[in-house]
Amino acid sequence: MATEQPSIEPTKPQTMKAHCPRCDGERTCDVHGSFDQPWEWSDGEHSENGQLDHRLLQCRGCELVFYWQSSWDTQSWDYRYNPTTGEEETVPEYTLQTYPAPEKKSTRPDWAWTLYKTDSTLAQIMDEVYTTSEGRSFILASIGLRTALDRATEMLGIDPALPMAEKVTALHDGGWIGETEAQTLGIVAEAGNAAAHRAFSPDGDDFQHLLSTLEQFISRAILSGKRALEIGPKIPPKQARSSSKANRT
Repeated sequence: MATEQPSIEPTKPQTMKAHCPRCDGERTCDVHGSFDQPWEWSDGEHSENGQLDHRLLQCRGCELVFYWQSSWDTQSWDYRYNPTTGEEETVPEYTLQTYPAPEKKSTRPDWAWTLYKTDSTLAQIMDEVYTTSEGRSFILASIGLRTALDRATEMLGIDPALPMAEKVTALHDGGWIGETEAQTLGIVAEAGNAAAHRAFSPDGDDFQHLLSTLEQFISRAILSGKRALEIGPKIPPKQARSSSKANRT
């Protein structure tokens, strides 16, 4: 006789604080797996013991999944004064490791890690922009900036068949950007054109200015604007005034 498969009630994931390799700082992480491994050794005269704690974690900030390990042993214990008891006590010294190791310090804004939730194509373009610029390939990175700007204008409903200069004008006429930003984004587009057709290669400082201009546009027009529009349906509608109140006024 077949028996019904028991249902499994979803459980709230455990969390812990850990150093995220990508954020390069302590973050709240979901614990997706854990295993504690105590050990001891003795040769009959001398003995040691310790423990390895293993965790599979996911950062709640950038969502990176990584391995975390904490270890201690009796040879690494330290002696400290306890101000409450007034006595000396032994305290284990923990060694912490993560895999992957902490990433080289990145200049990417926090939203760059989750841009794929808004648009995977723009996220891939920006990822390649960051990768090539970090390798100081500024010709390719500049072409990528123009490509990213092209994609962003398409997301805002600008006709993709228009020349880039007309797309920037359309952004200005549509109220997405002001006069100054139209000029700076025009320079970003022109730098990308020059890189593609005339091998123009800005130096590191100049490229960072171009990148910062595009980042500010994406953050404000694409990300912040979209989030503001999502709030609209949550706002309760204004209640209609009753006819009796309307007559009295």
